[in-house]
Amino acid sequence: MDVMDAVRERMLKDKARRLLLVGTAAGVVVLAGAGCSGQDAARDDGRGSAPTASGPLAYDDLERLAFENGEVPGTHDSPLVKPRPRQGERTFPPVSDAACQNVLDVLDAEGASAVVRQVFNWKGDLWGGASTLASYPGAGAEQAFDRLENGLRTCRYYSGESYDGPYTTDVTGVGAPETGHVGDEALTFRTTTLTEEGLDLHQDYVFVRTGALTALFRKTEAGREATFPRDLVERQVERLEEGRAS
Repeated sequence: MDVMDAVRERMLKDKARRLLLVGTAAGVVVLAGAGCSGQDAARDDGRGSAPTASGPLAYDDLERLAFENGEVPGTHDSPLVKPRPRQGERTFPPVSDAACQNVLDVLDAEGASAVVRQVFNWKGDLWGGASTLASYPGAGAEQAFDRLENGLRTCRYYSGESYDGPYTTDVTGVGAPETGHVGDEALTFRTTTLTEEGLDLHQDYVFVRTGALTALFRKTEAGREATFPRDLVERQVERLEEGRAS
């Protein structure tokens, strides 16, 4: 590999990491496209408040249930994305389809009292993957799952804007995860996003609810189908269930 090839590969990796960090929703960068709601301002930095005996888990509780570096085989690392205040962040208009916007809001953990995001940097994998763990007050988790499920009944295509410009996204493969029983409720779907720069990005999503907690898993690939490891889904959900019981 010559110097220019090395520089080009580094630039691609940096871009991939940036896209992964800001893209939790169903187009690669539509976490920003989902906008900033009043709930976001109330949640502020995502840490929530300390849980009561029957209340939702706080940020520190979710953080302990996430994976530590070295726990996920084949990764360079698996850093947590530290929460930050949302005031002052750039927002974007809603995407072109209202049902799809509902999907994006759920994937962005709208309504959660605490949220922990984690990135998985697999060795030899430019795009990597990510997870979002969220805790909800009351029946918020069940409502979030219902909202996602209802949105995916009609959400098939949408367009929007992001930090990297306009994009279009197709939504396919809505159904149950290709794994054994996991959590109280679970579903999966796939998206293909065409960016203004000509990138054809494929993403695989798995969304699981267990009690008042939800877990979103996302794997990205460019130019080919992506699949988030289902064994890692099961391991993370088991940890959440153990955390609920403790």
